[in-house]
Amino acid sequence: MIYESVFWKEDLLKQAKALRARITQKRWTESSFARLEQTIMLGFYSIRKLIEAKKLSDSVVNKCINVKFYDWKGNPVTKMNWGNLDKLYDLDSAQSATKGLIFFCHQFVHSYIFVTSFDENNFLDGIFISSDRERHKALYFIEMQQIIDFFEQVGNDYPSSGSFIFDEKLGDYRVLNLSRDDPDFIAKIQKFNG
Repeated sequence: MIYESVFWKEDLLKQAKALRARITQKRWTESSFARLEQTIMLGFYSIRKLIEAKKLSDSVVNKCINVKFYDWKGNPVTKMNWGNLDKLYDLDSAQSATKGLIFFCHQFVHSYIFVTSFDENNFLDGIFISSDRERHKALYFIEMQQIIDFFEQVGNDYPSSGSFIFDEKLGDYRVLNLSRDDPDFIAKIQKFNG
């Protein structure tokens, strides 16, 4: 359990800044790729822990983004071929999906495929990702700016109101965390409190 979230959130803001600098990085070494992967994976792990510890407002936790995805072609995705994206996924037919923050936490923390993508100017533009559970369904593409935005939103999120109701079935409390700038602040509290 996370007691004080400020340290986790400050680290996410530092990671966002580091990722922003990586976008225009010219020279990529093996250690650069490893550091990028580590930064992103640890960032999403931190976000997942903050969500589980109820240290974020519900509006941030429930945030969704639109991403591209590519259907799996049906060939087994294994430890020996995971990097052959064009043979495993239909990269000629990008589709659109809206997915939430926790979905991407799981994709990165449990990644089976993690492949960097560069644009025509050789700038880092995103990550192809698929978890061990999703690899035989789809390959997702998330833009670097979307990752940076997630890290910054979570790093700057400090709920201003929390409501706790003990749930007998759960044997624990249900928690509602809101920020004052939430447009439905009062209505959400009233609904939660029943």
